[in-house]
Parts: sequence; structure tokens; C-alpha cells
Amino acid sequence: MSDTCILCLESSKPLTEEHIFPEAAGGSISKYLLCKTCNDKLGHRVDAPYVDQKHIQLARATYKIQGKTGKVPQPFSDTYSIDGSESPLQIKLDSNFAPRVVPQAPKVWITENGEIGLSLSRDVRDMNDIPKIIRTTLSRFFKSEDGMQLGWSEEEKEKAIQKSIEGAKQVSPKSEPIQSSLGGSWTIDLKVLFVEHVKVIYEICCLEFGNHFRDSASGQRLRTFLLAQCADDPEPWEWIEAAKHLNVAPQVPPALDGFIKHLTNHNQHTYHVAVVAHTGVVCSMLGMGAVFHAKDLERIAAASDVTKVYLSSINGGKSGIFTLGELLGHVNEF
Repeated sequence: MSDTCILCLESSKPLTEEHIFPEAAGGSISKYLLCKTCNDKLGHRVDAPYVDQKHIQLARATYKIQGKTGKVPQPFSDTYSIDGSESPLQIKLDSNFAPRVVPQAPKVWITENGEIGLSLSRDVRDMNDIPKIIRTTLSRFFKSEDGMQLGWSEEEKEKAIQKSIEGAKQVSPKSEPIQSSLGGSWTIDLKVLFVEHVKVIYEICCLEFGNHFRDSASGQRLRTFLLAQCADDPEPWEWIEAAKHLNVAPQVPPALDGFIKHLTNHNQHTYHVAVVAHTGVVCSMLGMGAVFHAKDLERIAAASDVTKVYLSSINGGKSGIFTLGELLGHVNEF
């Protein structure tokens, strides 16, 4: 490999560390391939949409894979409605998948006998915050038009606030068992997955076959496609047409999928895998992948008959770059 960025082809900028498979998705193999500008663009335009897919978030949540912010995503971050014993409840799942009641906006009104009525709901784990919430809510109410019409003195307002706080302390928390299932629907953006697979394939081919591939017709098509995705306002494109143009089949056929399963000891959903030979690349990322084949590779002098396997476990398994022979004898160790 040269010191030239494989995306912009600039040689004047220092190369930066690039994770072949996204680090936020558990990828652990990195090489110096891209200048900082291109690295940032691919990270923002290609890797970020990929790791934001729900099935990737689920894998990250399952295996506690943190992002650059140090946070593990919560794929079930939607608000769910369940039937409570008295009224419907809105709940969300926290980072540990424990249900928490979604706070409802406090309601304040004046009763028939001229006193203050107040209702609010909070998760039981937020009980200590209730006095502060009551004080803030009522203080804001007393400044409203309805509150000022009461004509209360500061002492009377404070008395009403304290009365509400003391009343809230007498309320016993209610345990509401969840009897119903939490339903929802997910969508997977296949175009986002396809772009990520193209990025991985292009980077690996540049690593294995060098400038011969980068400057080939196939390499230029992949690079041009990735550059287009990094534009501020990418042009619309058709998934199937792009797949044909790039010679990247957006699905691993059953025979090759079985091979990936064998390499990962049937744990393909916890591995990023790329098998590269002189005829192309098979890429499988957490069980979904693509296949690249191009005649250019067969004519590249640097291409050898040695099949390489890029293997990256997301849960502490075997990771690294191996020859196929090295892996086949150790499959049961995964």
C-alpha cells in the first residue's frame, strides 16, 4: 500500500486509522487507509447510518458495545402504551431494558372550595424528585393568569405548596404488572447495508491488491460510488442498478452463507467476516452481507491464490486477519 488516501487519492495528507468493520458495531480490525477528511466523511455518511440500524443496535445492546460517546444504544427506545388498572400507561425501556413510566405533564386546577388540585405521575424510581416537581409546577401556576386571580399572599402560596408535597408523600407507589406484550415494527434500510458492504469490500481489496485494484475499472467504480455517498446532498440511486453496475450482489447465496457459518462455528450473527480471494470478496456482517466479483482481480499481478479471511468477533471471540488454512483447523475454538 502507498501513503495515498484510497478515497480522495491525495498523498499530501497523513493517513489515519480506519476500522474496516465499524468500531461502533464491534469491529476490531483497523488499518491506515484514509486521510482524516475522508475518514470522517465515511464515518458520518456510511458507518453512522449502518450502526443506527435497529438490528445493529440490538447486537450492540446485547453485547454492551459502546459508541464514541461511551453509550450503549437502546433499540427499544420507542414509547409503549399498556393498559393500567386505572388508566392507560405510557412506558419506555431504560438502558437495562427495565420498564419506566413516562412522566405525564402535571395538571393543576382550582377546586370548588377554592383549593389547589394537582395530579402528576412519575416512575417509582423518581419519587425523590416529586417535591421539587410540585414546587416548580405550583410556583409556575401562581404566576399564571388563573393563579394570580386567587389573590393569595406568598404565605398562602407556600402553605399550598407544602400541603401538596405532604400529600404526595402519603401516596403509596403502585406496582403495575405488565400483562400484555410490547409490540412494534422495525425496518432495515437495505441500501444503507449495501453502502457499508461496498465500503468494506473496497477497503479490503485495496489492502490486499494495492494500487493495481484501486486504479482498475472495478476499483474506480467502487470508489466513485463511495465518493457520491459522501456528498453533502447525494444523488438518488437505485439499489439493484447500483449492485449490477458495481458487480456487488447484495446478498450472500446459500452455498457461501453455509461456508461463512462453518468459519464462525454457526455464530455468524456475532461476527463480521470478509473472505477475499483472487476472484472477489464475500462480506458478511452479523449475518447479512454481499458478494463482489470482478474480472479485474484475475488480471492483477499482485493477486495471489492465497485466500485471506478478515474475522472480527463482537463478543470476545477470535479476531484478526488469517489465511483460510489457518482458520479451518481451528473452527471449533470460536
